[in-house]
Amino acid sequence: MVVLLAALLSGCGLRLGEGTPASLPQPSAQESVRDALARHTWLISSSAAVVARSEDRQAEAAQQVETAANSQLDALGGVWEPWASEVPTRFPTVSPAATAAATATSEDLAALLSEGVTLAQEAAMSAPSGQEARLYASLAASWAVQHETVSPGSTTSVPRSSLDTPQQISSGLLAAYDAARYACQEVAARAQAATRERATQDAASASTAVSAALAAGSQDSRLSSYASPSQQSSEASAADTDVLWAQTVWSDVVDHEALETASTQAGSPARQAAVEATTDAALRAHAWGTQLSSLPGYLESSESP
Repeated sequence: MVVLLAALLSGCGLRLGEGTPASLPQPSAQESVRDALARHTWLISSSAAVVARSEDRQAEAAQQVETAANSQLDALGGVWEPWASEVPTRFPTVSPAATAAATATSEDLAALLSEGVTLAQEAAMSAPSGQEARLYASLAASWAVQHETVSPGSTTSVPRSSLDTPQQISSGLLAAYDAARYACQEVAARAQAATRERATQDAASASTAVSAALAAGSQDSRLSSYASPSQQSSEASAADTDVLWAQTVWSDVVDHEALETASTQAGSPARQAAVEATTDAALRAHAWGTQLSSLPGYLESSESP
């Protein structure tokens, strides 16, 4: 028997006392998508770290990006490693996650953030899991806001009001848009200059989104009026309260759009509209000075709004 076993091993090109290299585990398609986003997050983080410690004019903004990226990487579960420890000799592995060059600039960081928005939105649109879709849509929104912070005036988005084919939306999302319409119309009536222009544009976008959703058959959940947030202190001016109102309503739209992403079918026009509108709402909230979390509409909204 021993002779026979030795002969068989010899015929297979193996020697007694030696093991065969284990096959590298193959991640699923969705795991590959998640890992790609985690690796991109790691690259953004390392690039932001370089810029934050340089003389770059956007060093402070880069520090904020680095901090957010750490939370995002944690939410994504980190970069996939096939071995929990050092790779055993002769065993296959995967390429290490790319890191930034020592000469990375804010322009390089902005390019990575812009690329990340596209990657995360595409991942959100195709994710079979609602939770993953919401996470990726939130990640795209965050990177868009960070891109606008690092490179002001260069970020674009697709508002729900611009859809060629309007989609039905949940009653909660419709009410959120109607509240944004009402608030921004009120703010525009009292504001001046740039604030009035922003409020007018936001009110028009929200109003169009509401009308289109109703025309598509969405449940009418509008109220006749919406209360403004209470003043935070006796020193707060009417203008401060108006800005807070605008921040509140658009943050609420972000939460509802992210939730809408999770409740729509993967690959559908409704999912695409929700993903893109999450980013648009986050940028509108940011324009009003809202301090959004590292994953707007996801971490701070673990339950349905």
